[in-house]
Amino acid sequence: MKKLLASVLGILHIFIFGQIKDSIQTPPSISDTVTIDNDTLKEETSYLEPQENSYLIKEVNVTGTTQYTKNQIMRYTGLYEGEYVEIPGMQINMAVKKLWDSKLFSDVEIYLSKIEGKSVYLRINLRALPDLGNVKFYGISKSKGEKLIKQNNLKTKTKITDDLRSKLQNSLKEEYTGKGYPLPIIQIKEQPNKSDASLINWNVMVNKGPRVKVGKIIIEGNEVLKPSKIKSKAFKNTKEKKFFRFWKKSKYVPKKYEDDLKKVIETFQSFGYRDAKIVSDTVYRKDDKDFEIKVDIEEGKRYYLGDVTFSGNSKYSSELLSKILGYKKGDPYDAVGINKKVTGSEKNDDIATLYYNNGYVFSNVVPIEKAVRNDTIDVEVKIREGEQAYWDKVTFTGNTKTHDHVVQRSLRTVPGNLFSKEEVQRTMMELAQMQYFEAQTLVPEITPNPETKTVDVNYKLEEKGTNSQIELQGGYGGNRFIGTLGLTFGNFSFNDFFKKKAWKPIPTGDGQSVSLRAQAGSNYQNYSISFTEPWITGKRPTSLSVSFYTTFLNYRDYYQEGKNRLDIYGAQVGLTTRLNWPDDYFRLSYGINYQLYSFHNYPFNVSNTTWSNGQSNNFSFYASIGRYSAGLDPIFPTMGSEFELSLKATPPYSLFNNEDYRNKTDNEKYKWLEYFKVKLKAYWYQELVGKAVLKAGGELGFLSDYNSKVGIPPFERFYLGGTGMYGNRYDGREIIPLRGYRDPTAFGGQPNEDITPLGGGTSYARFLMELRYPLLLGGATKIYALAFVEAGNVWSNNNSFNPFELKRSAGVGFRIFMPQFGILGFDFAKGFDPAINSTGASGWQTHFVFGQQL
Repeated sequence: MKKLLASVLGILHIFIFGQIKDSIQTPPSISDTVTIDNDTLKEETSYLEPQENSYLIKEVNVTGTTQYTKNQIMRYTGLYEGEYVEIPGMQINMAVKKLWDSKLFSDVEIYLSKIEGKSVYLRINLRALPDLGNVKFYGISKSKGEKLIKQNNLKTKTKITDDLRSKLQNSLKEEYTGKGYPLPIIQIKEQPNKSDASLINWNVMVNKGPRVKVGKIIIEGNEVLKPSKIKSKAFKNTKEKKFFRFWKKSKYVPKKYEDDLKKVIETFQSFGYRDAKIVSDTVYRKDDKDFEIKVDIEEGKRYYLGDVTFSGNSKYSSELLSKILGYKKGDPYDAVGINKKVTGSEKNDDIATLYYNNGYVFSNVVPIEKAVRNDTIDVEVKIREGEQAYWDKVTFTGNTKTHDHVVQRSLRTVPGNLFSKEEVQRTMMELAQMQYFEAQTLVPEITPNPETKTVDVNYKLEEKGTNSQIELQGGYGGNRFIGTLGLTFGNFSFNDFFKKKAWKPIPTGDGQSVSLRAQAGSNYQNYSISFTEPWITGKRPTSLSVSFYTTFLNYRDYYQEGKNRLDIYGAQVGLTTRLNWPDDYFRLSYGINYQLYSFHNYPFNVSNTTWSNGQSNNFSFYASIGRYSAGLDPIFPTMGSEFELSLKATPPYSLFNNEDYRNKTDNEKYKWLEYFKVKLKAYWYQELVGKAVLKAGGELGFLSDYNSKVGIPPFERFYLGGTGMYGNRYDGREIIPLRGYRDPTAFGGQPNEDITPLGGGTSYARFLMELRYPLLLGGATKIYALAFVEAGNVWSNNNSFNPFELKRSAGVGFRIFMPQFGILGFDFAKGFDPAINSTGASGWQTHFVFGQQL
């Protein structure tokens, strides 16, 4: 009888253990078992019939190491004394699973201690997970360690799990591998906490190992494509070590290397080698500092494009779609390029985008190889147009400061309008250009509704920390020290100005801007106030700007002695509106400006002017038309362009009053200034390899007269050099940046060190190529490095204008944008040409930038 009973109980033990083990996945190093303790069983324990497997839980004991009470454990398991449980059955399995899911234990075991008739005694044995104590990192900086503690949630009394260990180790390995350290060693050493025995301290030993670069990439098996072409087109992330390549480091990153191998195949396919494949690839250590990579390729034969047909298209003709596709019969069969031109390209000039931009969001466009004849492949583009979709729900979230109507008026996706991918992109750009929201985190959540043929969109916004800027700077310019204090309140709300609760610390939310600025130095003062309302009409964005300013200057001229003074009073009103033609990237700006100049012993330093005392009135009209598509982030544009043609002109008084100006004094000729000024600017932004962005373009400017007998006035002239930081515009002058050369002398400086003719110029030219690389874009603060070459010049009369006679320079620098202070930075530039009346090159110059952008 005892032998029979032992056999039955043994079978029961195996059955129960198997049920639990099969139903629960646990780490290999931890066991979860249900065990029958045979020593405690009585002889009268009966054979358990499968159809009568329900037993009363007589008692449950909890053993092992745990800080939780028996009642708490029972609630986790769902097993209670006095209730029935099926043995075998899922209740025991679920109890073990719930204990594992709590992530509080490193070992879970349930024992069947004793059976008395239809009653059972259970024992739950637990081993609690240890709690984390202090965490110290060795081999990295203290700040880096603090960042890792925060990122991996390594707080005191956090449960130590295998996941916690592996997450920390893997994140560090991935980080160093991505930086070109392929063999980092991360060790976690545990030791008891001396002050609290229940805690375990971690000492994390970080050894990033040596940096290993890619010494050489060997391409074999290629017969047609040259290795240099394969490397330039495919190996974008895995670069050979070259002394001249400073913008992209050579490093081996396994994940990116695998991506590059896929690009190798795509490169061959783009040249018609449809069947190309990688036979083998090998990465091995050549020495302690270099990897060597060998890739063996089988090109296969070259294919050519045959007939291209379209099916299912009723909205657009096959001729139009063929033109968009851009491939012709007989071209090398570019499978990669054809797929992009059909289903989606970076430039959005593909067939799928054509349908998307006209509401066919549920369309499906697929290229299919219809037939392969020898070396010719026929392609059919199958199109399922479906029905046009319309915008239904257009919402936005995250605007905690900016009022809803400010966001709404910038949304181009309007409920009831046709769905358009382009309108989503334009909305994103305009929301970013408002500069109230983080451009890098703007996300449109698009939800198609096939049942109703509509699309919902929600724009996720993240307010910037502040939309106000403080300009606080000091600098030496014009033979004087000048200090500046400026306050710009962006996203201001004039409507809430008299609401006490709105001052937090200022009323915000309506998108208006108020700027207050004061400058002061030795015998110099300047004050200005301006206000901008970006949307004064309801249908299209039209901004109104109003400004008032005054300047008081007592100066010491280099050539004159005695009292010298210049007072300026000015006001300006302007409007800017968006146009719909040629497209709605165009803007038209226009307005009026008035300035009163009052001066005594003013040094015009212009050859045809002897005037130095008196007053002048400058009443002018200005207008500009431009196309502005640079974006998305206005601080760091990565695409698009900026184009502007502007005119500033006074009334041509001398052409109407029939007076002879040949015998008039300067006081009489310039009582009311007359002139016209034309400027042209054009800059393009293009993202290059990696995250680098190229800014390229130039600008020209001309100042001229209506009447040669009056001549060009000594005001409103162009000055070239530096960064334009000291462009105080004493007499309407415009400071044109040209790094590598001195900031133009305002007053009293030594003109021989300038490249601007004495008294300023009437024409100028400037050309620029600047390579920018972002160092930090996420969040409110943005940082990027730059390298540039530029050239420019300024001429004292328009007859001397020569755009090929330029002052050249090159250099490097960086910019930091902080919402509170604007753009800060410096440039270290070398001027290759001499200044006026100088025989030597300008040489190296250091330029500082405060609160402005080149």
